[in-house]
Amino acid sequence: MDTLVDDAATRALAEHDAGGLTVAVVDGDEVHTSGYGHAFRSEDVPVRADETLFRIGSVSKVLTWTAAMQIVDRGRVAPDDSVDDHLEAVDIPETYDEAITLEHLATHTPGFEVRGRGDSVSDPRHVRPLAESVSTDVPARVRPPGELYQYTNYAAALTGQLIADVSGQQFDSFVTENVFAPLGMSNSTFRAAPSGLVPADGTAVDDVVSFYSDVSPASGLHTTGADMAQLLQAHLHDGVVDGERILSESAVDAMHRQWFTPHERIDGMAFGLFERTRGDTRIVRHDGGVPQFSTEFALLPEEGVGLFVVAHGSEAYNAKQEVADALYDRYAPVDSSGQRRSPDGTPERADELGGRYRSVNATDTVSSERIVFGLFTGQPIDARVADDGRLITEQGDSTDEWVEVEPLVFEHVEKESTLVFRETDGEVTHLLDGLSAYEQIGYRERLSVQGWLTMAASVVALTGLVGWPAARGWRRYRGGESPPESAAHARWVAGAGVAGLLVFVLAFVAVSVAVVSMGRPTLFDRPPAWFELVFVVPTFGAVATAGAVAYAVRAWVREDWSLASRVHYSLVVVAATVLYWLLQYWNLLWVRMG
Repeated sequence: MDTLVDDAATRALAEHDAGGLTVAVVDGDEVHTSGYGHAFRSEDVPVRADETLFRIGSVSKVLTWTAAMQIVDRGRVAPDDSVDDHLEAVDIPETYDEAITLEHLATHTPGFEVRGRGDSVSDPRHVRPLAESVSTDVPARVRPPGELYQYTNYAAALTGQLIADVSGQQFDSFVTENVFAPLGMSNSTFRAAPSGLVPADGTAVDDVVSFYSDVSPASGLHTTGADMAQLLQAHLHDGVVDGERILSESAVDAMHRQWFTPHERIDGMAFGLFERTRGDTRIVRHDGGVPQFSTEFALLPEEGVGLFVVAHGSEAYNAKQEVADALYDRYAPVDSSGQRRSPDGTPERADELGGRYRSVNATDTVSSERIVFGLFTGQPIDARVADDGRLITEQGDSTDEWVEVEPLVFEHVEKESTLVFRETDGEVTHLLDGLSAYEQIGYRERLSVQGWLTMAASVVALTGLVGWPAARGWRRYRGGESPPESAAHARWVAGAGVAGLLVFVLAFVAVSVAVVSMGRPTLFDRPPAWFELVFVVPTFGAVATAGAVAYAVRAWVREDWSLASRVHYSLVVVAATVLYWLLQYWNLLWVRMG
């Protein structure tokens, strides 16, 4: 084991831009921990598995779900209890009749939209108490609970607050007393900026770190390889380590069993952990990443094996994955000599499958964050059916081929991967790539189409906003004939509509600069309460544009003005209407529809 890990770690640090990593492996009663390279931003301090701190990002959730199972194990909360009945700091919106339960939170199926705002800050002084973080900007419920998986930090953060409200302790105090202390995880902490993260002399954490979790149960843990080895043992040894029990045997088994899957052929969710089938081996795991850090945590319950790897550096993910893959190859080998699957005819509903599918993170978000998720997170999937019956999917630079194994269910031609199409009211609406859900979108919803529409409409709209005043000035200078009074009024209204768009952009930029100058978190991290007022500006502009539409219709009905004036005015109004439709589509108006 030592040689395998040493070789993989040495290779990872040599081939990738990573400064250090630590590894923990539990194989039955054997425990291996080791460190390689140097501590974060501390080149003269070697990584030591028993003392060097790493940030583990979303693997923090494993501690949160372990603590949540403790309150279940003690009879304080049942997995199918409504969490709203136990929460004191947060009121869950009553959008649907079905209550959100702890089980829904642990499987990322509560039906919340994804909330990005409030997840992180760039200064540790801005980190809020958990109760404040989860009760501010409570995400909307966009679907009934238990219906569809959608990963969100808010689910874990809300679980942390549930633990606090049920136990009467702060979340980090509960975890310290009930997990860290009995397991001897003495170096683990949810503090935002522990000095041990950067042990180099004269270097403060906030001098070199610009990302701090504002939802610590989801992404705020700092820990060591040796501490995580203790957690691995607890999960693999029926909840007991060195005579200290943190969970009953039945509770450990419950954490590791499947709690949710959208289809029997898809690896689903255990209690806060993701299922992964590799060859003949079932794995429950979680990965994590924050800037400069990448983590893998995995349990192979039937083999009694667990592994933990975390690396730091610009290519931390690649370095971490190099070591994790070497360990997976050792404990969960895959037969790569399998034959390539071939289609058996054309898929049953081939005509309905083709098109573009966008992540539900964007399609189902009802706040102004929709544009962030649409533009900057994930890439859409394009699907089409080839002449020989293969389903072809393209996502970014990746192209994959699939064959149908049952109606709307496809297996990858080479890899262990499943794709499922989901239908609503008899129509194909979603594509499930494993657990990740994508919704089919129309042609006009494609970013490329909207980009060209935006450019073309902006140019046409500006010909009115700039051209009409310029023409008026020219007429005054040359002494030309003024347009009819009705045309002048109509142009003022249409100009106000177009101006609303320009003022919105300028207001958004001004607010962004003002927020930064005030020393606050960024608009994305934590917008001020009054930020929604910015969206009032384009809303008034949209009202003005609606009035301009009425003027255009009247001009054509009455045949007012010259033909050229009517055509140009109508083009400007259509352009402004297109731009306001785009703002509405991305939830950038104060009054949001749908």
